[in-house]
Amino acid sequence: MNSADVDLGMDRDRALAEAGLNTSRPLPDPAARYGSLSGIWLSVYEYYSSSRDQQLASKHHVMVLQRGAHLMARSLPASSSQMSMEMNVNGQVVTGTWTEETEAGGYYRGAVYHGGIEMLLDPTAHKMTGAWVGYGKDLAVNTGAWTLTLVDADVGEAAVSRWNRVPE
Repeated sequence: MNSADVDLGMDRDRALAEAGLNTSRPLPDPAARYGSLSGIWLSVYEYYSSSRDQQLASKHHVMVLQRGAHLMARSLPASSSQMSMEMNVNGQVVTGTWTEETEAGGYYRGAVYHGGIEMLLDPTAHKMTGAWVGYGKDLAVNTGAWTLTLVDADVGEAAVSRWNRVPE
């Protein structure tokens, strides 16, 4: 027991076990149910540009690599901006963080944005649909829709070469 447990008269390990929340139960392995989520995915997120008074969309081809319940996504080099995601899968729920460095010569002049993301994996494991949250340039909390759609289950050089372009 640690000192807080002694001071408060509780046994943390016993309380967690009795509640079924002890760490001896592993998280479900998504690959066991859905197969590997590694591949090239089309990433599309929507955002509102207050300075342009428009709803816009940003598209990237991203490589997703899976290790256990962890997903790592990186935009392919030809993307106009560099985007990355670190996510975890628990059943159909995909949760994580994203970061994007905008195009240096583009409208946002190389600004870096980041935030959280939550998605649901469809039963075919070919699409994730959800929403992002993050801060805008005026520090307002912004949100929008985000989808990832599998375009190629291969992550080899040929697949990367085939998809290393700005999506239409």
